[in-house]
Amino acid sequence: MDPRSGSASSDRVGAADRLAAVRATGPLDTDPEEPFDRLTRLAATILDVPLAFATMINGTRCYWKSVAGVPEKAPPVRQTPLDGSIFRQMINTGQPVVTPDATRETPILGDVLVHAAGLVAWAAFPVHGPDGHIVGAFGAADARPRPWTPRDLALLHTLAQAVSGEISLRHAAATATALARTLQESLLPPDIPELPGLRVSARYRPAGEGAEVLGDFYDVFSTGRTSLGVVLGDVAGKGVEAAKITALAHYTIRAAASRTHDPAAILNQLNTALLTQHPDSERFLSAAYLAVQESRRGRTVVVCSAGHTPVLLRRRDRTVTEVGAHGLVLGVFENPELTTTRLRLRPGDTLLLYTDGVTEARRGRDQFGDERLRALLASIDTATASTATADTVTAAVEAAVLAHTGGPPQDDIAILAIHLPQRT
Repeated sequence: MDPRSGSASSDRVGAADRLAAVRATGPLDTDPEEPFDRLTRLAATILDVPLAFATMINGTRCYWKSVAGVPEKAPPVRQTPLDGSIFRQMINTGQPVVTPDATRETPILGDVLVHAAGLVAWAAFPVHGPDGHIVGAFGAADARPRPWTPRDLALLHTLAQAVSGEISLRHAAATATALARTLQESLLPPDIPELPGLRVSARYRPAGEGAEVLGDFYDVFSTGRTSLGVVLGDVAGKGVEAAKITALAHYTIRAAASRTHDPAAILNQLNTALLTQHPDSERFLSAAYLAVQESRRGRTVVVCSAGHTPVLLRRRDRTVTEVGAHGLVLGVFENPELTTTRLRLRPGDTLLLYTDGVTEARRGRDQFGDERLRALLASIDTATASTATADTVTAAVEAAVLAHTGGPPQDDIAILAIHLPQRT
């Protein structure tokens, strides 16, 4: 049955599906907002009425989302009871309520604004949610009997549709944001395994409001009893296509790492997968892969970079250097010219991986930049507090970037730190 249809004998006011639709719209019992206020002001001005309104309606109350003009006798409230309201009839019939003189119509004499404010001429049109259920009303009222003209009604109908459109747009945006966040989270590891004595921390911050799936990703997984695979990358672009490439990268890297611990071989296999499985895609990605191995002599790390931002190594004495040689991005060239670099982590050392959302974060024309990042990494105290480990590093980098931009980042940010605590 079409939720816009109904009859006076079927009570749609308290129907569960309608009430769910009302809750899903969001504006119920919220403060006035300019998009709705513009529409009520327009109606009040053109129709020259003492009251134009947009109201949201649940099972028991009418919430006055926007009101233009306030009759002298109107009670100072932002919600009124639905019992006796003219809007109950509108919800049950699915039709607008139009009356030139409420004093002549017994069914609506009990409306609080008819009774208390002396508003006797009413014209109200349904406001629909995205699924077609009536979630509110838009209309106008006059303190004098008024024969509503076809022009008056056409204006109110159009503005009611505009309110419905605003609600649907907000619902679609909220749904898209929730879906994007869910999809983005599904592309990140649910937990991070650790080797005994080694600390690993990762942080991800989406750009803006997080309404789109973007290309930054990371993964940390066991490749053996005493070894980890660590990858952090950045897919060009955003949206569903970027998510598909990110998912392919995840699965391919994990599959390749089950057969070899060589970072260059793993990223070469990903490059082949990108060229063969998505040959027509314009998407490419940069990535840094680290193979971390525990041995009797300590922690060995083998680094391979495919066109990615430098991996930074901070030694115990706070010197910061780049690690690894840059290869080419993946998904473009048959031979991305990848090489590996081997290093040994000593107690007190930290490795930092990050995407370009960190160094390219801006305030005006001022980028956060490589030098600022290196100075920050050198300044972090990772030795004095027992809790100051990899989490300290990733939290400090994220906070510094957000402080620099003065608001949400314009590009997504992924940060990953590996720290070997000093022996105590």
